[in-house]
Amino acid sequence: MSVKHVTHTGSCLCKGVMFEVTGKLNDVAVCHCDQCRKTSGHYAAYIIVPSTQMEMLRFETLEWFESMDGVTKGFCADCGSSLFWNLKGRDGWSVCAGAFDHATGVKVNFHGFTSEKGDYYDISDGRPQAPQFDVGFTTSSLTSKKPTNTDNEK
Repeated sequence: MSVKHVTHTGSCLCKGVMFEVTGKLNDVAVCHCDQCRKTSGHYAAYIIVPSTQMEMLRFETLEWFESMDGVTKGFCADCGSSLFWNLKGRDGWSVCAGAFDHATGVKVNFHGFTSEKGDYYDISDGRPQAPQFDVGFTTSSLTSKKPTNTDNEK
């Protein structure tokens, strides 16, 4: 089976939101910012997925919260699972690595916003770190419940 046809499924805890990603997954970018720590309870680990690889299978309970100008966070309104974050004007999705249903085979490749990390842990995996965030690791202009592959913004 070619990498292009590999599929990875994911969901929230109650299965109110389900998605599928086709193709090879990117490695994980970890965010230590205040907002990600508050929505995840620790730091947040995201896999950046181009919108052409992402398909929403079920999204009845998906809600979006605008946490700051141009940044939205997707979560399940029923079970509270954090699932996505999007940056207006970027193509694709930042998908919570823990939302995938099975092993992904990816590894952490970057730590962002390390200047805001919690004081109760250390980062010692040897991966690159940035005190803020590298915009090249951010994604998506999608702010609706159902993704589209158009350049039209809401």
